[in-house]
Amino acid sequence: MKLKSRFLLFLLFVAASISFNCSNKNLHKDPPYPLQKMIVIPEPTAEQLTEFNADIESEFTTIEKGTKKISGYRTNNKLFLQKIITPIIKPHLKELVEKSPSEIINTLTLFGYEIFQKYLGQNFYRWGGDIFDLDDPQDRSHRYQCTYGLDCSGFAALPYELAVHYNLLPKEEALFASKGYEFYCSQNQLQDVGGREETSNNFRLDTRELAELGKVVFKLEKNQTPTPEQINLLKPGDIVGRSGHFGIIAFINGEPYYLESGGWVVPKNNGVPVKAIEALKIFAASGSITIRRCLE
Repeated sequence: MKLKSRFLLFLLFVAASISFNCSNKNLHKDPPYPLQKMIVIPEPTAEQLTEFNADIESEFTTIEKGTKKISGYRTNNKLFLQKIITPIIKPHLKELVEKSPSEIINTLTLFGYEIFQKYLGQNFYRWGGDIFDLDDPQDRSHRYQCTYGLDCSGFAALPYELAVHYNLLPKEEALFASKGYEFYCSQNQLQDVGGREETSNNFRLDTRELAELGKVVFKLEKNQTPTPEQINLLKPGDIVGRSGHFGIIAFINGEPYYLESGGWVVPKNNGVPVKAIEALKIFAASGSITIRRCLE
């Protein structure tokens, strides 16, 4: 009986391995790079990669916020924005502004994902990282001592931040940007307390705020699989997640994909965006998730 039981367990293990490998093959159907064709991203020079890479450490600093002192390591993504992103994107602003808000956000999502990968690698997650360095210095968690990188909400907000920054969208239409959130707070008598120790972090959106903002498109409970009808509801710029982690939807060749700076889905796919129907299933395996939208 013991030998028979072990043999059955072995067969189950083999079957599970085959099933996992088959699903893995489906997951690794790579979308073509470059992900978007409008904004050509040149290969970084050796000098640029010396200045901007994943290994550069930040300096320890202490800031005062009222009576509180906050110590840790601060990002300098704004320098990356000024020296790398802006020179590449500026020649395309006239063309971008002619597009619909959804198309603008889609292009900027894919552009932002690619350019951070080119300089920082497949996984460019940095705890407390946003493009304008609005958040406090950090003293813990993943890559908190590094100068460059975006955390999950920093990346989910990135296309909206860029759209407002380059005057492609008004702040009133970009709730997922810091300026849009600041406007929303002013209109609804809300306080910004997203920083450390419940202090302000300059209206930088964290997952706690993203989990409450915008229109709910649909929700998946734990272990629920999205239906084709739900996938058809997705639009570029929809954010996906819950308090604790978020990613964003972008369309590649007409199909919805899920992107994140780091997390449970894309890093396991070698940093390649994952088709939304597969990604949402994987994400929902660890808990309920909500898809939210701020664009009309």
